[in-house]
Amino acid sequence: MIERMSWTKFKRSLISMILTWLIPGIGHLYLGKKGRAVVFFIVVHLTFILGFVADGRFFLVDQRQPFMSYLQTATNMAAGPLDIVGRVYVYGSPAYFLPGEEEARSSFLMTRMRERMKSQGSAYGTAYLLTAGLMNLLLMLDVFDISIGRKE
Repeated sequence: MIERMSWTKFKRSLISMILTWLIPGIGHLYLGKKGRAVVFFIVVHLTFILGFVADGRFFLVDQRQPFMSYLQTATNMAAGPLDIVGRVYVYGSPAYFLPGEEEARSSFLMTRMRERMKSQGSAYGTAYLLTAGLMNLLLMLDVFDISIGRKE
């Protein structure tokens, strides 16, 4: 039988998930899991920084392959504000969509994207950036389970 969630549990789980998206590990701290909070904060941030330094790609939605590009971009976005800061640093703006074909020829965004792709560590950096986003998604699910009492 499925039990209805109380308003208090719902509010607590929603707050912890939002906090986790904003700063990985903070949702666990909100729920009183200090050790986990510190470890998760360090692991997700370190993974993101390694990906960024290794010239990982921040994916952009490409209308020619919408399904995969939406998944890749959403995975990057799961890292929270880290993703926004990274995009602004690399592309000059929080860009999430590829420019049209005419704009692409002279676009600063496309130039920066090509430069990062040519880097030797780009494939590894991209894997690290995607991993940071996926880990943060898992952390959001973890704080949800903890907040509703399914897990300690």
